This record gives sequence, structure tokens and C-alpha cells, in this order.
Amino acid sequence: MLAIILILLAIDQISKVVVRRWLDPHELIQLLPFFRLEHVQNRGIAFGMLDTHSNIILLVSFVIVATIAVAAFLVRNNKRLIWPLAFLVAGSVGNFIDRIVNGSVTDFLHVEYWPAFNFADSLIVIGVILLVMRLLLWPDLQQLGEKKGREGHENQRA
Repeated sequence: MLAIILILLAIDQISKVVVRRWLDPHELIQLLPFFRLEHVQNRGIAFGMLDTHSNIILLVSFVIVATIAVAAFLVRNNKRLIWPLAFLVAGSVGNFIDRIVNGSVTDFLHVEYWPAFNFADSLIVIGVILLVMRLLLWPDLQQLGEKKGREGHENQRA
């Protein structure tokens, strides 16, 4: 899981460095009619909310990152949760690094009618979706696999 996290984190951090170096703040590059690159420094949380409460956001971000990292460590051998938790850890650590180093999060992906976001934000959303799917929609996948394994083993004895 650590390798996955480090690769995703590297992609996130490299993409943000490229944006900060090559695009001026609020500079736009239209890629498709509904999609553009736009350099935005977000001092708040989702959609720029709470942008004047940076110390509180930093503290809450740290607690969230630590909680997700501990959860990932505790279930590191559960193959069902590797990808969702790797996405969540990489995304939350990526944005946390931004807050520590830059005092804000670099956003740059802008889809029409939606605020700008970044690769880390995408990882967090995908991680949550995968986690919900694994835990709520398919909670018995592992038990089903174990049951089939036991049945196959029992049939071999007979």
C-alpha cells in the first residue's frame, strides 16, 4: 500500500509544482469547451469555505490525515480496502503538504459549473466512493470467497 500512496502523492505534488511554476494565479488555459486549467490558491476547505480560519483548518486536516493513516495501517492486510485507503491517504496528505508548505492548496482542474480542484481532491472523492462501494454495496465479498474456498476444500475430501 505504501508504494501506491507514494506514487499517487508524487503525481499530486508534481502536478501542483508544475501549475505554480507555469501558470500565474487565475491564469486560464482552455482545454475543452467544458474543461480548463486555472491556477487557484485555496486557503479554505471545499469550495473555498472557511478561508479565514487557516489554523483551525490545519488542525482539522492533521487530525483527518492522522485518522486515515492509522486506519490504513490497521487494515493494511485487508485487500478489499487497499485501494480506497491508499487514495484517501495520498489525497489527504497531498493537500496537507500544500497547507504546511504554501499556506494554501493549489487547485487547477476546472470543470464548467464546478469550483477548481486538484488531483488530491480527486483521489479523496474516488477513495470515498470505493470505500462506500466496498463496505456498503459489497460487504460480503470476502466472506463469499472464504465460503467458496471451504466448500472446494470439503469437496476434495469427499
